[in-house]
Order: sequence, then C-alpha cells, then structure tokens
Amino acid sequence: MTSMTVSKGAGWGEARFAERTARKNRRRVALAGVTAAVMMGLPFIDGVIDGVRGGQRHPTPDWIVDASLIPVLSLAIIVSWRNWRDADEVQRLLAVQTWAVIGFSGFLLQAAVTIAAKYVPLSNPGYVAWLISAATGLGFYVIQRVRA
Repeated sequence: MTSMTVSKGAGWGEARFAERTARKNRRRVALAGVTAAVMMGLPFIDGVIDGVRGGQRHPTPDWIVDASLIPVLSLAIIVSWRNWRDADEVQRLLAVQTWAVIGFSGFLLQAAVTIAAKYVPLSNPGYVAWLISAATGLGFYVIQRVRA
C-alpha cells in the first residue's frame, strides 16, 4: 500500500472557516467604528465651523449637514447589499416582505396623514407618515422573527 501525504494539516476546512469568520468580525467592528466616528464627528464639525467664523454660534448650513450624511447613507447601502448577498432565501423573503409592508403602509399613510394634517397641527406630515411606516415595518419584522 502506498502512503498518501496531505500537504495541508488536518482541520484545514475548520481553520479556513474560522479565518473567514474572524475576517467578517473585524470588518464589522471596523464599519461600526467608522459609523460611530462619523456620527460623533457631526457635532465636532459644527463646532469647528463656529470656531472658524469666530462669532456667535450659528446653526450649520443645511447643505453641510446633508453632505455629511452622504457617507452614513453610503455605508448603510453597502452593509445592506452585503447582508443581502450573505442571506439565504428565507431571510431574503422576510426582507422583501418587510419592505413591502413599509411601502404599502407608507402609500396609505401618506394620504391619511395629509388629510389629518388639515385638522391636527403637524409641521411635516410626510415625515410623520414616513416614521409611522418605518415603525410598522420594524414591528412586522420583529413579529416575524419572533414567530420563526
């Protein structure tokens, strides 16, 4: 009988899986750190702008606040895309159903809140409808996850 030699040690599959898991965890920690730094950096940027102006505190112009949210939104899109690619068909179905609930409730709530704004003082009815539809979607997602 001829002897067979294996170039890789025993347990190479487990080691490869462990390395991939560790790499994912390092990436997640880095993304969380960058997100936290950006979110905590927004008030810092506001203070630097006031310091450069040298006068009294003025609110930051809206375009600067909007521009500073672009990296946060980009990061959210990238994380969502990676999660979508890593998800199986059950998780994808739940995600599609959750987005459908958010869209349908937003569609209905936009009209209902706009009508209600005539009788109840609301500063921004569209934002109220968006928040309620997002809360409805979150509730749907949590209920489906608990039931599963």
